[in-house]
Amino acid sequence: MDPRKHLIDSYGREIRDLRISVTDRCNFRCTYCLPEEGIDWLPRSELLTFEEITAISRIFVERFYVDSIRLTGGEPTVRAQLPRLVSMLATLKTHEGKKVNLSMTTNGVTLPLIAEPLRDAGLDRINISLDTLRADRFLEITKRPQFERVLEGIEAAQAVGFHPLKLNVVAMKGINDDEIVDFATFGRDRGLQVRFIEFMPLDGANAWDQAAVLSADEIL
Repeated sequence: MDPRKHLIDSYGREIRDLRISVTDRCNFRCTYCLPEEGIDWLPRSELLTFEEITAISRIFVERFYVDSIRLTGGEPTVRAQLPRLVSMLATLKTHEGKKVNLSMTTNGVTLPLIAEPLRDAGLDRINISLDTLRADRFLEITKRPQFERVLEGIEAAQAVGFHPLKLNVVAMKGINDDEIVDFATFGRDRGLQVRFIEFMPLDGANAWDQAAVLSADEIL
């Protein structure tokens, strides 16, 4: 008897994707996500080792038909030696004998340094989070003067062959809703897939406000 089984949610949908937070730490302090000061990070001893992450992932892939793994954080690229973890996960094979699809969501600021090692290690896809195309507004949202570095990260990811490259934009009324068309143009001109993300109550900085939620209809 085959011991494997599909994971099914309460709506009867198959779960084929595994999302792994490799760290709670982040090098940005986005206003809707984290407070600027006073964050209690997990002790490093409490983070799963790369070997533990790989072992858990193997169980999901080999027993439960998971065929896609996404690395997140916090900001996953602040985890030291991340390409080594990618190379370990890249050895996993789906029930069809194919390589597991590996992706990552990042703020992009370290990609000028790490995009090529990640690609060489076996990372397949990247989503980059960017909520504004204005340097002054970027500083207001992230509390970090790294706008140009993120743009360099986008270029670096494309240069080493990450395609399609997706751009995640948290759309917020009164904050960046005047940039919707700018983002659409930016994506079209650079071959990026722009995705507008709902402003959700992450509550890290107690900044969520229902009035700031921008609907899909309004975006269109």
